[in-house]
Amino acid sequence: FEFAPEIPSLLAGTLTAPTAPPPVESDEPPPALTISEFNQRVKGCIADAFPQSIWLIGEVVDFDKSSGREHRFFRLVEKMPRAQRPKAVVDVAMFARTAEKLLPALERGDPPLTLRDGLEIRALVRPDFYPGSGRFQVIVNDIDPSFTLGKLALTKEQILRELAQKGLLERNRQLGLPVPTLRVGVLTSPDADGWNDFLRHAEESRCGFDVTLFPIKVQGVDLKPTLLRGLAWFAEHSNQFDVLCIVRGGGSRTDLAWFDDREVAIAVARHPLKVIVGIGHQRDQSVLDVIAQSEKTPTAVAELLVRLVESARNDVRERGERLADTVADVLADSAHALAETSRRIARATGDRLAAAHRRLAEAGRDLAVHTNLRLMRERTESARAVMRLQNASGRLLERAAVRLERADTRRRLLDPKRVLQRGFTIVRGQDGRIAPSIAKLATSERLAIQFRDGTAEVHVDATRPDQDENADHE
Repeated sequence: FEFAPEIPSLLAGTLTAPTAPPPVESDEPPPALTISEFNQRVKGCIADAFPQSIWLIGEVVDFDKSSGREHRFFRLVEKMPRAQRPKAVVDVAMFARTAEKLLPALERGDPPLTLRDGLEIRALVRPDFYPGSGRFQVIVNDIDPSFTLGKLALTKEQILRELAQKGLLERNRQLGLPVPTLRVGVLTSPDADGWNDFLRHAEESRCGFDVTLFPIKVQGVDLKPTLLRGLAWFAEHSNQFDVLCIVRGGGSRTDLAWFDDREVAIAVARHPLKVIVGIGHQRDQSVLDVIAQSEKTPTAVAELLVRLVESARNDVRERGERLADTVADVLADSAHALAETSRRIARATGDRLAAAHRRLAEAGRDLAVHTNLRLMRERTESARAVMRLQNASGRLLERAAVRLERADTRRRLLDPKRVLQRGFTIVRGQDGRIAPSIAKLATSERLAIQFRDGTAEVHVDATRPDQDENADHE
C-alpha cells in the first residue's frame, strides 16, 4: 500500500490535521498504549516518513570527545548568527563499520579532510528511533567533503576581503627584517614535531640565534585564545625581538582551518613584528599564509632565517673585502704621494739649507768685519777711557794729597801734647775721662790736672760757673 500524499506533510508539521469527530460518550475508558507500543508506532512513523537516507547540513559538536572509541557519537547543530544558543540540535551516531571506512577516506582525499568539532558538514544520514530508550538520532552513512572545503574557502575569502577593505592585507608582509635577524620569537606547541625541526635546524646552523618560545595550541578550540595571547605578548615586547615565527607540522586542510580566524588574522596583520608562518605544506594555505610571509614548513622557516644571517654575514665579508681593497689602494696612492712629497721636501730642504749656508757664510763674514770694526772702536775708546781715568786719578790723588796734608796739619795742631806745650791743661775726672764742664763736677771730687810738665791731683771745694754759660744753660 502507499501513504496518502497528505500523510508525510502531516508528519512534517506542514499540513493541519482534519478535525476529529467528537468522541462518542461511553462509560468505558479510552484504550491506552504501552510505552513500547507507542515507541514502536513512532519508529514506524519515522521510517514511513523517511524511507530513504537524506542529506543533512549542520555544525559538528562533541566529535572530538569520542576520539579513540569504536563508535563515534556526536551532535549536529544549526546556529543562528550572533545567537548564543543553537536553533536546533540532533544527535548523531557513526558506527564502527562506517567510521573505519569513511574517516580514512576523507583524510586521503585531495584535498584531505579531517572531521573535527566546528566544521559545517553535509552528511548523508538515516533517521533512527530506538524504542527501548525513546532516543531519536540520525545515523551517518556518508559525508560530502566538497561542501565542507567549500565553506572553509568561503570563510577564508570573507576574512581576506575584510582585511583588504581595512588596508591590512599587505601591511605585515611589507614590514622589513633587521639585519642580522637573530632575536627570534616563536609561537607553537613545545610538543609539536614542527618545533623540534625548527629548533634543531636553527641550532645546527651555529648562527647564534636567540630563540624565545611562547607555547600555544596548534589545533582545536584552544588554538585561538592561546595564539591571541602569544601575539599580544610579543607585541608588548616587540623591542626585544627581530621577527616572530608561527610554526606547526603539516596536517589536513581542516586542521589548518583553525588558523582561518578573523581576530587572529587582524592581530597578525597589525603586529609590529614581521611575521613568518610555516604551518602547512605548499598546497595548503591558510589566511595567515596570505597576509604574512609564508614558508612551506617549520624547517623552511628556519632555513630562511639561516639564509638571512648568512647573507648578512656574506655582505659584511664582501664589504670588508671591498673596504680592504679600497684602503689598500688609498694606502698605495698615499705611499706614492708621500714618497713624492718626501723627495720634493728633500730637494726643497737641500736648496734651503744651501741657501741658508750661503746666507750664514755671508753673515759670518759681515759679522767678522763688523766685529773687527767694533773691537777697534772699543779698543780706541778703551784707550781713551784709560787715559781719562789716569788723568782723573792723578787729579784725585793730588786733591787727596792736599786734603791729607791739611788734615795732618790740623792733627799736629790739635795734638794734646802740642796744646799742653802752648800753656793749656787737661782736667780729668776720677774715671780718667776729660771733664769738659764744671757742670758735671761734684764738690770734694778728686781731679787730675795734666800740665805740660806733669800732673797735679786736686780736690774740688767749690765751682763758680760763668754767668754767660749759666744763661745759656738756663
